[in-house]
Amino acid sequence: MSKKKKLVIGGIAAAAIAILAGLIAMTVLLVMTVPKDMQYKVETVAAESEDKIEVGIISDTQFPQVEKNMYPWDYETVTNGPSHFIKALKYFKKKNVDMIILNGDVVNSAGDSSGYNIYNDILDYVYGKDRKDMPHFIFPMGNHEYYGGNQEYQFYKATGLPLNTRTILNGYSFISLSNSKLETGDTELAASNGTLADGTYNDDRIKFLEEQLASAAKDDASKPIFLFMHMPLGNELVGGHWATPQYEKINSILEKYPQAIVFTGHSHYPLSDERSITQNDFTTVNTGCASYFDFDWIKEEDVPVGEGYDAFVNGTHEDFINKDYLINPEYIGIESSADVPFRNMVNNGLILSIDCIDNEIELQRINFTTGLEFGDSFVMTEFTKDTFVRTPDKLGKGSDLQFDSDATVSAKVLPDGRVGIQFDAVNQDDVAKYYQYEIIDSNGKITIVRFFARNYYLGMDGDYQEQNILHKLTKGDYSMKVYAINSMNTKSTEALSTSFTI
Repeated sequence: MSKKKKLVIGGIAAAAIAILAGLIAMTVLLVMTVPKDMQYKVETVAAESEDKIEVGIISDTQFPQVEKNMYPWDYETVTNGPSHFIKALKYFKKKNVDMIILNGDVVNSAGDSSGYNIYNDILDYVYGKDRKDMPHFIFPMGNHEYYGGNQEYQFYKATGLPLNTRTILNGYSFISLSNSKLETGDTELAASNGTLADGTYNDDRIKFLEEQLASAAKDDASKPIFLFMHMPLGNELVGGHWATPQYEKINSILEKYPQAIVFTGHSHYPLSDERSITQNDFTTVNTGCASYFDFDWIKEEDVPVGEGYDAFVNGTHEDFINKDYLINPEYIGIESSADVPFRNMVNNGLILSIDCIDNEIELQRINFTTGLEFGDSFVMTEFTKDTFVRTPDKLGKGSDLQFDSDATVSAKVLPDGRVGIQFDAVNQDDVAKYYQYEIIDSNGKITIVRFFARNYYLGMDGDYQEQNILHKLTKGDYSMKVYAINSMNTKSTEALSTSFTI
């Protein structure tokens, strides 16, 4: 009998322990959850002046994990993000901006605390531990903020910022939308529309967007509405093929708001590109990146069967349209993306200026490393579709690139048979995206080599010389032409010419 009693008592004790463990787990879960009022938040803040607003915009700093946890590709691509971020914040501080927007992928992973520790250490370094004079921050989570466990809580614990917001500043609405966790059907949707599943926005996020757009338009339909989200929304914007799987659903909402100006990151594509600002039903803006320049790694063998070499060179096939890629890069010593010269020096972002009196906006591209503006500024004074100037039709074939009349090219054969090439870049008023060598041997065979213009991805104005070394050519006589190619894949009509003998 006593044994039976012991068994009963043991059963009760086990049940009690299980209940207690469940309560503890629930308590821990509640403690490690983002408070509801910080999941979706509408707030009003004041700018320093009632007449103007200055906003600093940056994305994709990719703060690294601790070294023992770093993946091999981290070493060459993301370790410069912290130093670049410091330079950007110092620039914003000097400009005395009213608000700073970090448009996702500030950390490369939430898998440990290193990235967020770097984030907070940098803010303390630039603004002091009290952060008394730090401007208002908006920080929608990107896809990389979701690499790890309990990502949203980690983000909130480290930053103290809401996940999704509508911030009203001097009557202007700034909506931010964080990425979300993968849900059922996201992977299938991504596969069906050719996107990647790790950049999704769930129904609650999209509902919040829809509600806040309607509310902002109701408050004042004449004012622009600014939306910040990490993932692009389609192929018209440079790098837009790296879109969120939900891009069609989000576009169907935004098309009702021509006053919407949507800022996206993720692609690491350069701000110099003529398609970094595009307009159709609304305005889309690429926020560039502050860590490393990226592009599509496409090789000649990727050309669709039956399409021919021209489809590859001219980007005319649907698989190549709007993608950035090199042609025969091994001829200039580029065997992988890490071989692109100065690729990790890219540190670009934007300053958004708003004239609250005249309801005008201006966007200026900034190289945070040099502290200099580059390229033309973009100004909007009206926010209706009939005033759009950057539609695909109006952008057309892009700027007409011309080498200066005194531009030269030289070829020097080195003792090992390689050939050093040096030439004057086209006038920087219209920045070239690529330069293309057309190398003709004595039998008339043409080898095309296409590479990115240095100032295109670095974000720099001013005349300069391109330099590289040709590999893989056999002994013989060669002639060569150098063409410049713009963001629309339009080749210059004139070329620089030289010849050499190996």
